[in-house]
Amino acid sequence: MTATIIAFERSPDGGKGLARDTRVRWALEEMDQPYEVRLVSFKAMKESAHLALHPFGQIPTYEEGDLALFETGAIVFHIAQRRAGLLPDDANARARAITWMFAALSTVEPPVLELATAKLLEGDKSWSAQRMPLVEDRVRHRPGQLSVRLGDATGSMARSARAT
Repeated sequence: MTATIIAFERSPDGGKGLARDTRVRWALEEMDQPYEVRLVSFKAMKESAHLALHPFGQIPTYEEGDLALFETGAIVFHIAQRRAGLLPDDANARARAITWMFAALSTVEPPVLELATAKLLEGDKSWSAQRMPLVEDRVRHRPGQLSVRLGDATGSMARSARAT
């Protein structure tokens, strides 16, 4: 059964996959699974038909037969569970991979989104210039932590990180 990704037609790339639907497209493409894309307008995202799929009126949503999912982490996790190859077979390695998936969504991404909000939506506020260095520091902090944990990608530190 071919999955359908519902994406925003007015994303910066015109709905070609450079918004949050990238994660879902990437997972399906890694698995060589065909999918269709249905683009929706901002207005349509707030209407009852879309709200029945995504209660927060956002994108992406994912449909596969009578299954409708929202939230990219849940969608990618669903894809990974149903198709071999995205998650390791070993139970401990699988648990570590899932931990990193949640870390990407819950710990690494929020400061980046905060920076986008600060620049795009709050940049014209009188207090924006004072806030921006704090937001930028938070964005830099996460990759620094990842670097410490992962170290040299080809070295023993990375193997150790993958093993924990």
